[in-house]
Amino acid sequence: MLVSREDVISRLYKIGSGAAAIGAIHVLALLLNWYVQVIDGSEIPIEGWVIPEARLLSLAGGLLAGVGVVLMHFVRRLRSMKLALGGMIVIGGILSILSPIYSYVFKLSALVSYPRLEIGFFAAVFTGVIQLGVGALAFLTPVAEEALPPTPAPITPMIPGEGAPAPPTPPSRRTTARLVPIQDLEEGICSLCFEPITQGDGVRCSNCDAVFHRGCIETWVSVNGICPNCKAIITGS
Repeated sequence: MLVSREDVISRLYKIGSGAAAIGAIHVLALLLNWYVQVIDGSEIPIEGWVIPEARLLSLAGGLLAGVGVVLMHFVRRLRSMKLALGGMIVIGGILSILSPIYSYVFKLSALVSYPRLEIGFFAAVFTGVIQLGVGALAFLTPVAEEALPPTPAPITPMIPGEGAPAPPTPPSRRTTARLVPIQDLEEGICSLCFEPITQGDGVRCSNCDAVFHRGCIETWVSVNGICPNCKAIITGS
């Protein structure tokens, strides 16, 4: 299945974290009894950590399981990440399996009789096998040319009549007004300069009845073209 780069990196980190946990469990298995030597009817337990070769191989195998995650931080290419992680986990798994088997076959062969296998031996072998399986998962992760960038969300074309936005409504026609001279004005205040309007000098807007000095409103209209009070278009006087 084709996946994105982010999915590949996330999957590799999960695999590496799982391998590191299994490697830690394998190292802890050194504290268990791996063998029991029977001498004259007496049972002598032998832990994994007391055998130098087993201790060295198990520590190396457990640590290599987590080294792959560290190496991923120094690698840019996905394929190199996969090879570094999978390689470290597989090598660690081989060393983990080799540790109890090598000790049993070569180091304990000098004893009078081969010791009996205990739970620690099987725990060490089992965790090593799991490490190999996790390493295989890393190698099977699709990367490089198989990894695709995140798929963009599809763009659905807008079809008129099926959810398409309605065309904008044209603005309504602006109201028009005229400046009407005030013949019988007794008193008033200009809406522009706020000064009193004298007789014969006042005009009003035919739309809102606001009153102005003729000079004030004519200057205003020459620049803006509308009534300053109601915003109606002034068409004449």
